[in-house]
Amino acid sequence: MTSSHIQNVSSCPDYINKFINHNLDKLHEIYDQGYEEHQEGCLGLMCDQETNKMDVMFLNIDSITKMLTADSWENLKLSIPEGKKLFFVKDEGLNSVFLLYI
Repeated sequence: MTSSHIQNVSSCPDYINKFINHNLDKLHEIYDQGYEEHQEGCLGLMCDQETNKMDVMFLNIDSITKMLTADSWENLKLSIPEGKKLFFVKDEGLNSVFLLYI
């Protein structure tokens, strides 16, 4: 894995915030369907502003552990505030990962 800086939500690029705000209902729907099927995971958004790319998918444990170690996922899972959903945003253009609790 390349060295990515994990940043808090206040540092999330504006275009990502706008995409999430404009598509929040659909994003919750994708998350809920994936969670119901897999019982564990998070919403993944792979984006690149320069190419105008925004791929959205539910990341199950197999998908997550291709990007993070199993231990990292276990620790991350424990950090999710109660009643919140984790959106794992990988900005390929910035080579950054943003963890959003929505």
